Amino acid sequence: MTKNTIKNVLKNVLAIALMTVVFVACSKKVLSPEMQKLQNQKEILKLNTELNELNVSLEKELQSISGLADDVNKANERASESSKEAKQESEDLSKNPGDSRAASKAEKAARNAAKDAKRAKKINDELNDANDNVKDYQKDIKKKLSELNDLESKINFVPNN
Repeated sequence: MTKNTIKNVLKNVLAIALMTVVFVACSKKVLSPEMQKLQNQKEILKLNTELNELNVSLEKELQSISGLADDVNKANERASESSKEAKQESEDLSKNPGDSRAASKAEKAARNAAKDAKRAKKINDELNDANDNVKDYQKDIKKKLSELNDLESKINFVPNN
């Protein structure tokens, strides 16, 4: 063999080795079925943890809703009472338009009614926000459960070797 022939053979072997290395490096990693099953189980554990955290948050939100509902009822009752009082004072003032004491009482009752209505609106808004949060948690929980079911079905279809 001549020197050029040996060079050509070495170049070809080097090119084939280099192409093999590049092909192996760029090829998709093939996992054994058992390894894939373990990775899916790991993902299931992660999703279960997230699901549990969502369930805890949902329960906390439901408890706050319970308290807010009571607060809303009290605030609405108070606003209704203040409104009735303001109406009564206004009627008393209309019966005696020149009475400054009646005017002062009517003005104070109207201010209190406005404050109570504002408080009631704020608490109602908080309750609505909490209800929206509950809906979001329920939607997220449903999504996580769907992901879990998909992964569990993948694990069941992975053949055991």
